Amino acid sequence: MLNQHKNTKGFKAIILATLFIALGFSESFAQYDLVVAQNGSGNYTTVQAAINAAPTGQTVPYKIFIKNGKYREKIAVPTTKPFIQLIGETVSNVIVYYDDPATILGTQNSASFSVNANDFSAFNITFANTFGDGSQAVAVLVNADRAAFKNCRFLGNQDTLYIKGSGVVRHYFRNCYIDGNVDFIFGSSVAIFDSCVIYAKARTSAGVSYITAANTPQGQAYGYAFKDCRLPANTGATNYYLGRPWQNSTGSSTPYANNKVVFINSKMSSSIRPEGWVTWDAGTDVGLITYAEFASKYNNGTAVDIAQRVSWSQQLNSTQGASYSIANMFSGWDPCTVYSGFCSSAAPDVAVSNFRVVKGASISTMDWNISWPINQLKFELFRSTTQYSGYAKISELTAANDTAINFQLTDPIPPSGSIYYYYLQASKVGYPTRISADTLQVSSAPTIIASGALSTFYQTIGTPSSSQIYTVSGTDLSSNITITPPVNFEVSTNGTTWYTNVSPLILTQTGGSVSSTTINVRLNATTAAIYSGNVTHTTTGGNPVNIAVNGNASSAPAIVSNAIQQWPLTLNNSDSSTVRTTGIAASTQTLKYLYVSNGTTVATVPAYSATYGQAYGVTSNGDGSWGTAFGGPGGNLNRTFYQQYTITALAGYSVRVDSILLASAFYNTSSNTKMALVYSKSNFVSDSTDVAGGTGPSGALAGTANGAFATPILLANQTGGTTNLYALNLTAAPGGVTLTAGQTLTIRLYNACGSGSAGRYAMVKNVMAKGQANTVFPLQLVAFTAVNDGFEVKANWNTINEINVQQFIVEKSNDGFNFISLGNILAKNNMANSYSFIDANTLIASAYYRLKMIDKDGSFSYSKVVKVDGRHKSNVVAYPNPAAATLVLTHDQAKASAVATIINVEGKKIASKKVVYNSIQTVFDISNLSNGIYWIEFIDGNDKEVIKFLKK
Repeated sequence: MLNQHKNTKGFKAIILATLFIALGFSESFAQYDLVVAQNGSGNYTTVQAAINAAPTGQTVPYKIFIKNGKYREKIAVPTTKPFIQLIGETVSNVIVYYDDPATILGTQNSASFSVNANDFSAFNITFANTFGDGSQAVAVLVNADRAAFKNCRFLGNQDTLYIKGSGVVRHYFRNCYIDGNVDFIFGSSVAIFDSCVIYAKARTSAGVSYITAANTPQGQAYGYAFKDCRLPANTGATNYYLGRPWQNSTGSSTPYANNKVVFINSKMSSSIRPEGWVTWDAGTDVGLITYAEFASKYNNGTAVDIAQRVSWSQQLNSTQGASYSIANMFSGWDPCTVYSGFCSSAAPDVAVSNFRVVKGASISTMDWNISWPINQLKFELFRSTTQYSGYAKISELTAANDTAINFQLTDPIPPSGSIYYYYLQASKVGYPTRISADTLQVSSAPTIIASGALSTFYQTIGTPSSSQIYTVSGTDLSSNITITPPVNFEVSTNGTTWYTNVSPLILTQTGGSVSSTTINVRLNATTAAIYSGNVTHTTTGGNPVNIAVNGNASSAPAIVSNAIQQWPLTLNNSDSSTVRTTGIAASTQTLKYLYVSNGTTVATVPAYSATYGQAYGVTSNGDGSWGTAFGGPGGNLNRTFYQQYTITALAGYSVRVDSILLASAFYNTSSNTKMALVYSKSNFVSDSTDVAGGTGPSGALAGTANGAFATPILLANQTGGTTNLYALNLTAAPGGVTLTAGQTLTIRLYNACGSGSAGRYAMVKNVMAKGQANTVFPLQLVAFTAVNDGFEVKANWNTINEINVQQFIVEKSNDGFNFISLGNILAKNNMANSYSFIDANTLIASAYYRLKMIDKDGSFSYSKVVKVDGRHKSNVVAYPNPAAATLVLTHDQAKASAVATIINVEGKKIASKKVVYNSIQTVFDISNLSNGIYWIEFIDGNDKEVIKFLKK
């Protein structure tokens, strides 16, 4: 989905031939209030910018036309802007997407596109969340009344479409395509899905899943109605229930939801389970549910066998089915008036979805589905050995009927050392020809994959820094992988034997591959300074891959870390007064939707004990259950269920917390037994931070299981007692988190367990916070630098021991004596910090910079003064601008090495020429360029300028 397709001339011709077809739009933009185009030919280049420019309080549609393009934006329509109407050029090629997961931001905030204003409408647009399978990730959130969509696609996996709002809200979807694989249509609204394709995709493993998860509020007459919809079969072994009742289950808030979903005159495949519907868990009240069907059929037109439908579902008669009308369900709102012909039938559009490739030992398999099935639609697969040109058709197939939705073609893998690129073309006489929005890549070239980002390293001279990790793997290799760290950094595969830039680390390939290998990195300098560079990975015939590193080596004494607070959890949930340091408030651990052992389900594991610590599960009866059938998280972490610990600095004290130590395990199970730890300085109102790894029973924690919420630790089964110890760092910097007087650090511990049996207790004991209290260190400025890159000056500085620092002010002088303030940055007040500041004024002559450091009591001090040399400008001017056929550059007399280059909006060099020595003018022929925005990069010796021009 994310690999941007670069059109060749053939692609462009096809796309130009199909503009404005789907809803009969004219090529004139006069009918639109704003136009969005990535190439600069509209009013704005982003959708959000156009929405921001729309007026507030509209009472008639404000029309925004979006030209073809892939718009990677997180977009929101604010509540103050009703009647926004978005119109895409073609649904197959106007793609609005983002990739936020719910695990980080929560379900609602993960949405790629959010509608918060009433009377929104959209046509011919694809909305997607491309985070991937395995987590909740919303493509579209509709959180308002009277929203209407026609000929749109909604692409995702779990939780694709979230429809809700305050009060009784109404949403209408006409001729739309919606796909996903878990609860992918969910929420509380009254919604009609009219003549839509609902594609329940195959999951990566066999099993069952769910299409809808309506949580219709009590007293609301209607929920979802799917009328004349199609539910095609998927390509895997995933079978689907039509729906399950969200918020009607054990542990749900009362009153329970009165879940309502009906399917009317819809065609279903064998991917739908014969039971049709399912409860959420044993606590579901089926008497509150309206799950119903009228005249459900298979794709061949025969009636669905309803003999095995759950007894509490309903089969409607024709009168009941007819009652699910726009007039009855929407009570005063007619979405058919949104646009002329909005509710009329339309020929299906041609749009390829889920185009993907799997490389096998000798064959690559390309598969895809068509969004709206079309009889005799022809698919042609094109291939090239270069990404942007040289494509030729290699195979084709044709849809046998108007129910076929899934397709597949194969091709031999590329020869060793080469890469194949593919795109798909779909066509039929009388329909627009479409090209897949993405190209696929299959490589047999030597490839190195390095995954992971490293935080700043902090080292006290004489002792190496703590190590951090990332992973490396390789495929199609003809030689080994050589890993070379920059000077003063070291790498290792075992944390014991370390390699340097003089003696690099070698990963030996076997059979042309290197399996995923964890690489440890540390800073081990002998001189106090700031260090940076790249860990390079090279192999014969492959592109080098870099992992950036930066570090801070200081001669300052190592930071002391002591036990400052502890919760033994062997007798109760209170902290230990004997361990708690002066300056920290007493606190008690609390549980959210977790309950301690009843002491009888497993008699040897009571609520609290010296052997096991605190034992707990998710059921209020204390039987130690965790499964989703009991209202728990099952084998996946859920932010609803947690333990909470607080550390509060008393008046007159400051507290530094650098790590959390604890012993933890599960009793009698190791089925997806997980643990993660997250902390916040705002009680999770405005911030939430994962721990930065640490150590476990086997040494350093891997980056894939380091205690962060998305990468939890896998806990062991310990029936003999809780003995596995974990030490988790709050930050990569040794200073950790600093609390000023009155501030509280809130720590939450999450667990998951995949077992469906009782007596599977999570266990934790001796939870200890380490750091230091009642000690204030003076601020230390480790380094202050300023660098001129020809366009701007960037100032960087690093500090340690920030306590009660208010702000930093960057000052500038032309003579080194008289300084002016350029701007300020608020202090972070952590133990180790990095800052940067940009002076955007191009520096011609030399200048001087310094840093003013101000404490909260008003006292201040200065850094050293650094001189920055100016750079001469070549004084480049482009005219005319906009230009149609010829662009003239004027400039200072060119040096012998001067070069001028035209660059497009994608950063690709379009044309370049050597500038004539001593000349003051350079001419470009731009008649063959497409209309749009470009840049001229003029490099003359050490001087460099970039100016923008418009081709019209």
